[in-house]
Amino acid sequence: MKVAIVLPCYNSMTYLPQCVKTALAQDYDNYEIRAYDNGSTDGTLEYLYELEKKHDILTVYEVPNIYENSFREAYDHAFENSDADYITSLSSDDYLDNNYLSNCINIFSQNPEKIKCIQSTLIGVNEQGQKVNSMGHSYKSIEEFKTKCLQGSPVNSPTVVYHRSLFALMNWSPHGGPAHKNSNTREGGAGDYDVFCSFADNNVFVYPVPIHLGYYYRWHPQQCTWKVHEKKKTVNYDKIIQDFWRKKWNL
Repeated sequence: MKVAIVLPCYNSMTYLPQCVKTALAQDYDNYEIRAYDNGSTDGTLEYLYELEKKHDILTVYEVPNIYENSFREAYDHAFENSDADYITSLSSDDYLDNNYLSNCINIFSQNPEKIKCIQSTLIGVNEQGQKVNSMGHSYKSIEEFKTKCLQGSPVNSPTVVYHRSLFALMNWSPHGGPAHKNSNTREGGAGDYDVFCSFADNNVFVYPVPIHLGYYYRWHPQQCTWKVHEKKKTVNYDKIIQDFWRKKWNL
C-alpha cells in the first residue's frame, strides 16, 4: 500500500529542515513526498530542489498564489496525480517519528475494507521542540461522531490519513466544505472541520486511534492555525459550520 505525504510550504526555512529530514527517514518503504511551494522568498524552494536531486521519493511543485493557509490545492493535485492508496499531510513546521507511516498502515491493515480514514493522538511541541500537550479524540460510532461534530471538530486534522476513495466526498471549495459554500464567508477558517462534517453526513467514520503514532505538532505564532485563531476573533467559523449541519441533520 503506497502512501503520499502532501507537504505545503511557504517561507518555511525555520523548521523545514527538521520536518523534511523526518519525512525522508520513514522506515516504511512504499511512499512519496509531494512538496508544494507557494511562492517562498526565504530559500525554501531552492532548499527543496536541492533535496529533490538527492531523493527519488521527493517531488517539488511550484504553486504560487494558492489560497492563503489552504491545503486544498495541494490535496487536489495529489489525489488527482498520485497513484498512492493513502494520502496524508505534513505541515512544514511539524515532524514525525521514523515509524509514523508504518504505524498508520498497520492500523489500515487490520481491516482495509472497513477503515478508510484514521486520525490519531498528536503531541504538541513548542518552538524549541519541547512537549507542551497531547491531543486525542474518542468516539465509538458514526452517530457519536456526528454528535461531536456539532460541538467542535472531533478530529486532529494533521494526523488524518485518507484512502483515495474519499476524494469525491472531500468536496472542497476554495474556502472549505459545504457550510462554507452555503455562507457568505469568504475566508478559509475551519475548512477541514467542515469536510469532516461532510464525512459524517455520508457515514464515513474517521477511525480514532487512541495512541500517538508519531506526529508532532508545533505551536508558534507564525503557523497557519495560529493565524486562523486570530481570524476567529472576527468570524466564528465553528458556529457557521455547526449551524449549517445542525439544520441539515435536524439536531
